[in-house]
Amino acid sequence: MFYLNYGSFVLTQTISLSARAIIFVEILVLCILITLAGTFTGVEMEEAQKLSQEINNLRDCVKSVGFQLIFGNNFMHALIMFVPIAGPFWGFFTLYSTGRIIAALSMVNKINPALLAFTLFLFPFTWMEYISYALAISESLILTYSVVKRNLRKEFITASKLFVFCSVILLIAAIIEFYMISLLEVPLKI
Repeated sequence: MFYLNYGSFVLTQTISLSARAIIFVEILVLCILITLAGTFTGVEMEEAQKLSQEINNLRDCVKSVGFQLIFGNNFMHALIMFVPIAGPFWGFFTLYSTGRIIAALSMVNKINPALLAFTLFLFPFTWMEYISYALAISESLILTYSVVKRNLRKEFITASKLFVFCSVILLIAAIIEFYMISLLEVPLKI
């Protein structure tokens, strides 16, 4: 694409929508695979019990604070994932750590880790979170490319729109997750 810049033509490097879609899908698959890698990593029983206790404490906090805690946590991670260069590393580390927590919970509760991971992906909030994270990491890579190609201003506008979009998705996901946690805590009356 060419545009007039103070009387001379300048070539700008823009990324097409189809290229963005391909990058997004590849990153989404990579996010899931990295979580699964963490899920199938061996965890010592002592560490598994410690992580399980931390998750139980977090669950209690969520009950008292509400969906804001879930949103704040997920939003913080997504915000970091948008950062050029460092964002993808943080995102993949976070998702790998999520997999290790799945491994710990499955060990403590004597559940197959693959079954527990699969079960998480039955919930809509899981997909919403992973879509947001994949969008953030994808945009981080595109922002890095834009910095190299000196086209950051135009890409910053797109990044801002994606940031708002991811924030809304994460907010809705947090509300859904909170109410699903609340529903699962209520004993069934038969």
